[in-house]
This record gives sequence, C-alpha cells and structure tokens, in this order.
Amino acid sequence: MKTLLYQKVYDQLKLSIQEGKIPVGSKMPTENELMAQFDVSSITLKKALELLKKDGYISRRPRVGTFVINDSPSSEQIETRKFDKPLFGCIMTNFDDTFGTILLSGMLEHSDSKAHIIVKKSLGDTEREEEILQEFIEMNVAGILILPASSKFVSPTLLELASQKFPLVVIDRTLEGLPISSISSDNTEAGRIITEKLFELGHKHIGMITSTSPVSTLDSRVNGFIRGHASFHTAFHSDYVFREIESVMPNSTVSIQTDIDKIAHFLETHPEITALVATEYNIALLIKQACNKLGKSIPTNLSVVCFDHPDNFFDTSAFQFTHIKQAQYEIGVKAVDMLLNQVLKPDTINKETLPPMLVEGDSVEPLKSTSK
Repeated sequence: MKTLLYQKVYDQLKLSIQEGKIPVGSKMPTENELMAQFDVSSITLKKALELLKKDGYISRRPRVGTFVINDSPSSEQIETRKFDKPLFGCIMTNFDDTFGTILLSGMLEHSDSKAHIIVKKSLGDTEREEEILQEFIEMNVAGILILPASSKFVSPTLLELASQKFPLVVIDRTLEGLPISSISSDNTEAGRIITEKLFELGHKHIGMITSTSPVSTLDSRVNGFIRGHASFHTAFHSDYVFREIESVMPNSTVSIQTDIDKIAHFLETHPEITALVATEYNIALLIKQACNKLGKSIPTNLSVVCFDHPDNFFDTSAFQFTHIKQAQYEIGVKAVDMLLNQVLKPDTINKETLPPMLVEGDSVEPLKSTSK
C-alpha cells in the first residue's frame, strides 16, 4: 500500500523527535517553515501535526506555537484513535425521504461491520462544506464520502486531497476530468426515458422545470430531456426549459409561493404545453399547486412526471407522480465499497453510474385529440 504524503511527513517528524533532533521541551519550527522543508501544502502538514498531537508527541497552543512534549508515543493518546474499523466522514447537502434517507440507510447498514461513518450536512453551502472537510481532516478520517454542494465550484480542499490520492468518493455527482471516484444514477438516460414516456402518450409540446442549483445531476437530466426529443425526431424548444426555481434549494430565502407564481406564469406564457418534466419531486408539488391556481388538474389538463418520489408504503391510495426511481440503497452500498477499496489501493479510481427505473403513477394520461 502506498504511503500517503501526510503519513510520510508524520513519520519523518516523529523520527526527528525520537532521535532528539527536535528535543523534548523545544518549540517546533513554524508551519510555514515546515511546509517549505517538506514541500507540502498546509492541509498535508496540519494532518501530520494532528497525528503527532494525538499520539502524544506534541502540544499545540494557539498563538504560541507547537511544542514537543514527549519522545515516545503516549499509549493513552494512541488508544483514542485506534478503531476496530476505519473511520469515514460523510458530507451530504441535505437528505429526506425523497432523496438521501434510503441512500444513507444503504451506506450505514452496509458499513456496519466494515467502517464507522460520521455524517454531516452542508445544506448546499460551499463554505460550510469546506469547514466540514477541514474538520474531517483534523479528525484523521481514513476516507471521505461527499455529495458536493456544487459541480461547477469544486472545493480547494477536495482538489488537494485528490492530488494526494486520499480516499474519496463523490455521490450523486459527476466531476468530469478529476481523479475522484464517483457513484450516481445515469441521469442522462433517466431524462431520456421519462421524456420519451410523454412522447409515447402523444404529447408533442413538453416543458421542463428545474432549479437554479449548479449541480451536474440537473444538467444531465436536461441533456436527457433533449435526447428524448431527438429520439422522437421532435424539435427541442429551449424556451420550454424553465430554470428559475429556488425555494427547493437548501437554505433558500425564496418563498414557495413565489415559485408557484413563476410556474403559473410560465404555463400561461406557453398554453400549448400539455406535459411537464420536473427535475425533482418538490418541484412536481409546486407544479401541482400552480395548476390549482390556474384551475387546471393533473393529469386531465397537464401530465407531469418527475425524478424521485417518497415511498407510500402505508397509503397505497395516495396520489403518486409517474417518476424515475434511483437505486439509492445500492448507491450507498457501492459508495462504501469504493472507499474501502481506495483505503487499500489509493491509486484506484472508479466512476460508475447505475440504471434508473421508471415507476408508473397517477400523473400522466394520453393526449386527447382535442388538445392543442
């Protein structure tokens, strides 16, 4: 197994302390000096120093410096970081019964005998995501599972860890061109399948409503929507894709009513649209309320399909949208296995997508011949 860079720095500093080159009671060189000496980043150095601290070699005092306090490991300190299984950190933007809860179940149940997992939420905040990554580094986790807040802005810490071949697995996103393992649904294929379903029912003017979230998942669904048009040799109208929904995003300050009004206006502007694809379940709920405002009903006046849907195990009579179901549990299982494999083989990078499944519901019907 290849030794990680922070481990090499740790080993060299530990040897210097044990051999008396940095005597007990002396002050360690500054972080800038150590970074220059070992030609490493601050992330790498901090992780090495954190290991030395946990093993009882050094003491770090804010605004004072780092001091050597022992030239042999403290058994008490070492025990605090010894686990029977590796410790993993997991960052989710958010999770609920629509998406995330089942994924976490797969992750936690599968890892039960293989790893310890700490789960934290970033709520889509890139700064908070960065803070959590730093927390995990200081905790000396063996690997990180992450559902990034953005696909367009990649965390500097994440990039730094990737460059060091630190075990990482990205969930529900595709970070193209980066040496980071990932596991997600095939969202492009899902977009194509769900759009073709509406064409098969005779709909010719199909719209799509999505959020402003900067994630690759939504971009892939839009691409699938476009491919669905190509499959039926139907012209794609870019103005049929409405991308301004904000209330569904974590930490949004935009009201639900504002987005309902936006959707209603979109439908009034395009009266020829007879079907809509919603890129997530909560947007489908907003569409339903917009239809109520306009005196329309689903599916009589408008067919609606969406991605993801909470399971109605105990209410089989509940209204259900025709939707794309992701293999969330399997994604969680595979994410853990990918990370465990990287701990053993840091050079291993895998990018995998799982096939989606179309679930029939109550929200679509064939286009009536009288419809425009």
